[in-house]
Amino acid sequence: MRTLKLLVFVMSVVGLASLLILSQPATAAPPDAPDKIDPLAQQDGVTIEKLASKDVVALGSVVSYTIKIKNDSGQAIEATLTDELPELPDGLALQTDSITTTIGTVEAQHNAVLWSGNLENGDEATILYSAIPPTTSSPQENLENTAILKYGETTRQATASINTEPPSLGIWGRFVNFIATALVFFDKSLASIGVPYAFGFAIILFTLLVRGATFPLNMQQIKSSKAMQELQPKLKELQEKHKGDKEKLAQEQMRLYKEHGVNPLGGCLPMLVQMPIWIALYRALIQLSSQGLLTEGFFWIPSLSGPVSSWGGGLDWLWPLPPSIGWPSALAYLVMPVLLVVSQLYMQNLMTPPSTDPSQAQVQSIMKFMPLMFGYFALIVPSGLTLYWFTSNVLGVAQHYFTKTQFDTKSKTSEPPVGSSAPVPASASSSTSLPGATSEGDDKGKNVKSKRKSRRKR
Repeated sequence: MRTLKLLVFVMSVVGLASLLILSQPATAAPPDAPDKIDPLAQQDGVTIEKLASKDVVALGSVVSYTIKIKNDSGQAIEATLTDELPELPDGLALQTDSITTTIGTVEAQHNAVLWSGNLENGDEATILYSAIPPTTSSPQENLENTAILKYGETTRQATASINTEPPSLGIWGRFVNFIATALVFFDKSLASIGVPYAFGFAIILFTLLVRGATFPLNMQQIKSSKAMQELQPKLKELQEKHKGDKEKLAQEQMRLYKEHGVNPLGGCLPMLVQMPIWIALYRALIQLSSQGLLTEGFFWIPSLSGPVSSWGGGLDWLWPLPPSIGWPSALAYLVMPVLLVVSQLYMQNLMTPPSTDPSQAQVQSIMKFMPLMFGYFALIVPSGLTLYWFTSNVLGVAQHYFTKTQFDTKSKTSEPPVGSSAPVPASASSSTSLPGATSEGDDKGKNVKSKRKSRRKR
């Protein structure tokens, strides 16, 4: 019995000790310290050095890198160098037109610098290039990139690191950067769920949001257009009445507009509101293109940043013929401007009512050139902006038909059916009568009067 009690006591102590041990937080062995890669590496007389022009770089600003390879080994070497920049969208965007070298050949490939060359004893190759940390990425980040030199069986590495800080932007710059950041966010979100052509659909999603936000203004535009159509007969009467007095005609027209609550310029309000968004989106797309975040195509479009991805690019990509980008790419880029002009013409004819007012007719005749102007603009801006315009037009037509259907339905339900007459109140029927009709009370009155006259004659 004592043995059994002793065994139970020992097991209890062991269990309690085990529980205390398991309840203690686990402590892992300290990790090995990462190998520090210096900006300078030298061995066997071969030196590679990499330097950044700035230690702290504002997002959206340019930082320059210098890589020097010197051969003092006493013999010639054949070397290659690879310098991959941190991945976008939170890394560095290589400026491909900034890469130069004093010896050998250098090129850009997938946001990386590739160099190769033969160095005689005593030769020194200097490689220069620039990069930009995107304005849409997070500040206070450390960006580090390493240049790897290979010659024979030997590999040498040198690195340079920078710290990022927030950009200095005004109100307009913040608005532009907000749109750019929103597009990048939509792109990453759609790409994460496997949507193809994610950036193109990100622009379409952005267009949907803008159209949704301006929907009340678009409804007001459609109301104004419908009201102007209903006022055309009255406007024509005023023109006939005050044919020789333009000042009086203008006063009467303004009075008529005021009485019916119509603003003749109400149809221009949505366009005026969206104009800053168009300009900001244009600048945002140029910004994303220059920072290497807008290289994706969309169906037949080679790149949403093309055919013009920089300020003031003009028509150099298309004229003189043959196109500098080749006929296949040029024809692919021309599709969207054609679709934009067609959609703009259709939408303008849909939204602009016919007017008998000479001043309004003159304005409408000038507005007919607007689709052609948009078509020209589509040739000198990134295709991403043209995609926004075209999508906005398609949504505008859909909104117009939806709103028009709602108005027509309300007007039909509010009007009495054709051929029916409104019921006449009983109180009104006793005191009023239709022209040419007689009531029973009137007949009795006439009979009494005729009887009195006959009695007097007697």
